[in-house]
Amino acid sequence: MAAPTETSLSQWLGDRLAAAARTGLPADAMGSARRLILDTRMVAWAGAAQPDVIAVRELTVRNGGAAQSSIWSGPWKVPAAEAAFVNALSASALDYDSLHANVHPDAIVAAAAWAVGESVRATGREVLQAYALGSELVCRLADAVSGPQKGWTIGAVLGTFGAAGAAALLMRLPPQQITHALGLCLSMAAGSQQANVEQVLAKRLQPALAARSGVQAALLAQAGMTAPAQAFEGRFGLWNLYFPSDRERFSDRFGVRFSLRETGLKKYPVCACSHAALDALHAVLRQGGIRLDDIARIDARISPFMDRLVGGAFSPAAHPQVTGQFSLRYGLASIALRGRLGLAEIAPAAVLDPGIAGIVDRIHLAVDTRNPGELAPATVRLTLRSGQAIEHTVATMPGGPAAPMSVAELERKYLECAAVQAAENAPSLVAGEIARLASMDQLDDINHWAAAGNAKPVRGI
Repeated sequence: MAAPTETSLSQWLGDRLAAAARTGLPADAMGSARRLILDTRMVAWAGAAQPDVIAVRELTVRNGGAAQSSIWSGPWKVPAAEAAFVNALSASALDYDSLHANVHPDAIVAAAAWAVGESVRATGREVLQAYALGSELVCRLADAVSGPQKGWTIGAVLGTFGAAGAAALLMRLPPQQITHALGLCLSMAAGSQQANVEQVLAKRLQPALAARSGVQAALLAQAGMTAPAQAFEGRFGLWNLYFPSDRERFSDRFGVRFSLRETGLKKYPVCACSHAALDALHAVLRQGGIRLDDIARIDARISPFMDRLVGGAFSPAAHPQVTGQFSLRYGLASIALRGRLGLAEIAPAAVLDPGIAGIVDRIHLAVDTRNPGELAPATVRLTLRSGQAIEHTVATMPGGPAAPMSVAELERKYLECAAVQAAENAPSLVAGEIARLASMDQLDDINHWAAAGNAKPVRGI
């Protein structure tokens, strides 16, 4: 059903979101929501151990406030907006969180929905549905973008609206106040890819700010603050100031067809712009049992968008981990040297490994100006010292809807995440999360999460 032109999109969304929450969501949408929440919480478990995340968590706890919502990584309770902030930072810190097209909706929306759900003592089903609708809002906004990107961190910009929508539903705001919550997001939505280009920690902070702002927008609407009704299509609305979008594409079968089902799970804890090239190198190396000493040169052919985010020089001195996540040269070098690129390989010591520099010197990136892709395709050509050349192209993002991760790959990912803080208990931690998510619909209060469910084998993923 398309949004009628005489009604602003924010007003239409207020009605549609409230109606969808009342009638419930189809089973396939709820199943996708469980899968994405599992991925988000597991990568947040690993992200919470990072020094910058610990520093932000400690700052948040020191600032105090009402003990409303849990910080996932420990016993602390803080105001709902602050819990959303810290948990979203944990989930986005390692760039391992789920991806829809070119946005990361779930680190933002899941953190916001969970925090507000705890503060209002929502049921597990209410949290799951509100999260799914908020994530769907972000996915559709991203899919509707029809113009070139100017350098906004589009996930952080759009994630603010998804967080606000989920929070407003859990707070049981009427449609008019949902409209105001979305309108208030227009004054809050922000995020710049300059943080990616300079490879600084602010990159991972932007989703956290979006989660906090979305919750605050819903709280402010509840308190009576009013906002523009034409937050999206107005003369100075999101679509005219930030990026043009297609309203019909956004609204088509909203609440019936769920775009969040097409959200992918990340195979590597680095920027998704690198993933196709990384998989291409893996494929080339598998073809001939090639050793590192055999390699004379590695050439990667990527798109202009990929080059903008991950094509910069390898300069790890200031922020080694962030450089490891946003340097395609480093990712290729790690795979050539170690055969893998996981959480251990983005640790500062691994990025600063002297053995990496000599391999980086053999890596050459070429930008294909005819390639409009953001995440794929990418081609890697390996030239051996013998003169033989082997080339492979990966046409779609690994882990995306066209090339989903296997159960075994997901198992390795989640055990890897859990082991960051619980090396001996990682299987039990993962199994417990899977069991609780399976019965989340029956939970009468999300605050009882830790006590719910019985452990199942990890392969329940």
